[in-house]
Amino acid sequence: MKIKDILTIFRKLAPEGNQSSWDNSGVQVAGSTNATDKVAVTLEPTPAALARCLDWGAGAVLTHHPLYLKPKAPNAEGMYLDVLRTVIRSGSWLYAAHTSLDTRPGGPAFWLGGELGLTGTRLLEVEHGHTPVEASFYCAEPVSRQAADIWADHQGVHSVSQSRSGEVRVVCDEPQWPGLADKIEFSLGKRPLFYLRPLTAPVSEIGFGEAGELPEPLEFDAFMARLGGLIRRDALLVAGPRPERVRTVAYCGGSGADLIEQAARAGADVFITGDMKYHPAVETPVCVVDVGHFSLEEEMMRRFAKELDAALPDAEVRFFPGDDPFAVYAN
Repeated sequence: MKIKDILTIFRKLAPEGNQSSWDNSGVQVAGSTNATDKVAVTLEPTPAALARCLDWGAGAVLTHHPLYLKPKAPNAEGMYLDVLRTVIRSGSWLYAAHTSLDTRPGGPAFWLGGELGLTGTRLLEVEHGHTPVEASFYCAEPVSRQAADIWADHQGVHSVSQSRSGEVRVVCDEPQWPGLADKIEFSLGKRPLFYLRPLTAPVSEIGFGEAGELPEPLEFDAFMARLGGLIRRDALLVAGPRPERVRTVAYCGGSGADLIEQAARAGADVFITGDMKYHPAVETPVCVVDVGHFSLEEEMMRRFAKELDAALPDAEVRFFPGDDPFAVYAN
C-alpha cells in the first residue's frame, strides 16, 4: 500500500487540524520507502518500542506521543538521537497522532466513557469550536454519484445536494472547506464560482476529556471495583473527598490534573486521570482517581490499531504494547 494513502487514512482518523497549538502531531520522520504492507501502532516512540515495530518489518509506525514537541538538533547522545538513527536507517516512516487523536469526537480517547455506559456526555475542555459554512455553485451538468460520494466522504462534510436548476449546495465545517474546494475543482476540471454563507448552528466542538452519568448510581467501592476491572494497573491512587455514591463521572486520558475544576463544574462525583501532583491533590474539591498516564492511553492505542486495521485493507496493522515506566514495588 502506498505511503501517501496510508498517511491520508492517518489524517482522516486523527485530523491534524484539530491538534493543540503547542503540539506536533503528524509526520515525525519522513521515510524513504514508498509503499508497505505492514503498519505498526504503539504508544511511545522509545528506542525499545520502535525496535519491536521495525524488527517486525513495519514500513510505517504510528505512535501517540510525538518524538519531539519543538524542533531540536540531533547533536547529543540520548533517546532522541537513538530513535532518529534507527528509523532513518530502516527507511520507515514515523507518524504521531497526539492531540489530533485525543480530541476526535467519539474517537478511541473516549473509550472509558463507552465502557462505563455514560450518558449525557459533555466535553471537559473545548479546544476548538467551528460553525459550518454552506457553499453553493452552479453546475450545468448533473453531478455524478461518484463525484458526490467523494465530496461527501471529505472530512467535515455534512451534506451534498443538487437542485434541478443545477445549483449544488455543500455544507462543510469551515476548517475543511479549502481542501474540499480543491477536491471539487479536481472533479469538475475547473474551479467554479463559489458562494459561501456561514451558518450559525450547529456548532461543532472538539476538546479533551468528558463527563457523563452512569446508567445507575453505584456505591463508591462498587464503582472502584468496576473501574479496576477496566484499568490495567496494579494500583489506583485516590485523592480528595470520597462520595458515598457515584453517579456523574469525568475522565481525561494522559495528564489531566489541570482539569479538576472543569470536572467539578461538570458535577463529577469522581474524576479519573493521570499525573496528579501533591498540591492539586490536597486542594481538589472532587474525588480524583489517578490511574497513571499510561493506562488509559495504552488502551486507546490498542483500540485505534483495530480501527486502522479496518481502514487499511491492503496493509496489516499490528499493535505493539508499550511499557509503563512506573511499577509498584513491594517489600
